[in-house]
Amino acid sequence: MHASKATTTSEELACQHCGALVYSDSKRCPQCGRFPVRLHRCPQCGCIASGEAERCWKCSRVFEPGGDYL
Repeated sequence: MHASKATTTSEELACQHCGALVYSDSKRCPQCGRFPVRLHRCPQCGCIASGEAERCWKCSRVFEPGGDYL
């Protein structure tokens, strides 16, 4: 007899913008409405880069400190 595993549960994490608790599979923070992980969106070419990136990987535009986040 096999014991079946319970359905997988999402882990909670803190929104990197406002600090609210969100589930790891959330697309939007319920408190601030933003994507819970900080990612840069380049206003020049529209590419997505990590929150730690200083420049766009495609067009080399410098990201504004504290800005250009999704």
